[in-house]
Amino acid sequence: MIELDRVNKRYGSKPILHDISFDVKPGEIVGFLGPNGAGKTTTMRLIAGYTAATSGTVRVAGYDMASGNHDAAPKIGYLPEQPPLYDVMDVSAYLKFVAKAKGLQGAHARSELERVLSACRLEDVTTKDIYKLSKGYRQRVGLAQALLGDPEVLLLDEPTAGLDPGQIQETREVIRDAGMRHAVLLSSHILPEVTLLCHRVAIIHQGRLLATGSPQDLQRAADQTSAVSLEAGGDPEALKQALLATDGVAGAQLQAFGGRPGIFAIDCQVSAEEGVEARIARAVTQCGELYRLERRQPTLEDVFLNYIGHQGGRA
Repeated sequence: MIELDRVNKRYGSKPILHDISFDVKPGEIVGFLGPNGAGKTTTMRLIAGYTAATSGTVRVAGYDMASGNHDAAPKIGYLPEQPPLYDVMDVSAYLKFVAKAKGLQGAHARSELERVLSACRLEDVTTKDIYKLSKGYRQRVGLAQALLGDPEVLLLDEPTAGLDPGQIQETREVIRDAGMRHAVLLSSHILPEVTLLCHRVAIIHQGRLLATGSPQDLQRAADQTSAVSLEAGGDPEALKQALLATDGVAGAQLQAFGGRPGIFAIDCQVSAEEGVEARIARAVTQCGELYRLERRQPTLEDVFLNYIGHQGGRA
């Protein structure tokens, strides 16, 4: 349903995307992962037909977006990072306007409005002016307009941005349900979101597609880059053995502090699961003294490097 083949994009002399190729099949959610400024939004805009590629081919539902974007438009639901809302309208009036713009009429339009209002949990704010809504509700209205008409392709650019934990869970359920019937490209820079929702992952950085693969590979890379650093005193061999015997610790390196006999700086490679720090603290205090403990969460760049290594450098 979505196919990019050697796509490049420049603005003037500035290159934004470099030779991007990937696809999204029907009934599949693909996570498009990268830091801010990586090129995710530009790629989304190319697929949606908002802008054209400098070179290469973008196809949606079989249409070449360079020449058939008008025909492809009814098959695309697009939630930009900043939802296209009209603040002076209330929620119901706005969604009716979008339905009309999408060519929905009569009973079909009414049933679609009911469906997306229910799916996005907007029943309580249908008569409320959009400018009075919280950011979370505005995001949900944006998702509702993308879902109207039951399009075959959904492009969701940071769909859970600004939502509280409860709203995030509800939105993920909507996306998961949509992914059973449609081709969904989900842009995010949140590792857990991508691993929870997506069938495949495409990692982009500085306009280049670094790798594609499974969420399990991504989680494995995150686990390999998660670390705990600590300062502890005691017998170094006893400390190391206690740490290596701790559930969730994959490795431990000790280095003596200069001028501080019996005190060690320790770096532990750990799993990304919660509770590892508490287990490490208990293990150290049973055979020595603990002075400092800090969890270092992996950066996206850390995960990229490990992920690429796991994939053998293949995109």
